[in-house]
Amino acid sequence: MGDFITNRNGNILSGFFKDILPKVQSASFLVGYFYFSGFAEIYQGLKDKNLRVLVGMEIEKDMMNHVREVYYHNNIYNSKKDNRDSFYNSFVDFFNETEYFDNEEKKAAFKLFYEKIKDGTLEIRKTKEPNHAKLYLFEYTAALNEGGKNPGTLVTGSSNLSYSGLTNRLELNAILRQKSDYEEGIGFFNDLWQTAVVLADKNNIADFDTFVIEKIWYEKL
Repeated sequence: MGDFITNRNGNILSGFFKDILPKVQSASFLVGYFYFSGFAEIYQGLKDKNLRVLVGMEIEKDMMNHVREVYYHNNIYNSKKDNRDSFYNSFVDFFNETEYFDNEEKKAAFKLFYEKIKDGTLEIRKTKEPNHAKLYLFEYTAALNEGGKNPGTLVTGSSNLSYSGLTNRLELNAILRQKSDYEEGIGFFNDLWQTAVVLADKNNIADFDTFVIEKIWYEKL
C-alpha cells in the first residue's frame, strides 16, 4: 500500500527525502527536467551518497523558473557533444546571468555538486529519447535491507527535482515500499541509464572544468 505526498499540510516531499537519505547508500533519480534548485534543497543529505540523475527532457537555464529555458534538441540523432554543450552552456548562463548564487547556502550546494562529480559519486546523463517520467529510487544500506528482502523505496508521481516540486507546489507522489515495486523501478531506470548520453561524471571532469568552471565566477572565489 503506498502513501501519498502532496506538499500540503506539512506533507512535503523534500521532508521525506531528508528523512530517508540517512538510511540509504545510493539513490537514482529519473526526472523530466534538471533543476539545480532541487539538488540544493536536499544537498546536505547527499554528501556521502552515490547519486545518479537521469534527465529525460531538458535542462532549465534558471532553476527557479524566472529565466528563459535552454532546450535540448530531443532528437535521437543528436551527437553526445551537442547534449553536453547544452548542459554546460545552461550552467554558465545560469551562474553569470542570475543572482541565484548570491547566497552562501547555494554556493555550498554547488561546491558539493562539483566535488561529487569529481569524485565519481554524482553522475548525470540524458536519456536517448525524450522521457517525462519521474522516478526516485532509494537503495537501503546493508544494515536495513534485511538480506535483500527490503532493497529500497520508490517514489513516483508529478514532482520534478526542483525547489517548487519538492516543497511548495501542489503535487501528487506515491511512496511504494514493496520489494517488487523497487526492483521493477530500478530495472526500468537501469535500462534507460545504459543507453543514455553522459552529461557529467568524473571521466569527463576536464570538459566540465573547461566549459563551465573556467567561465563562471565560481572560479574566481
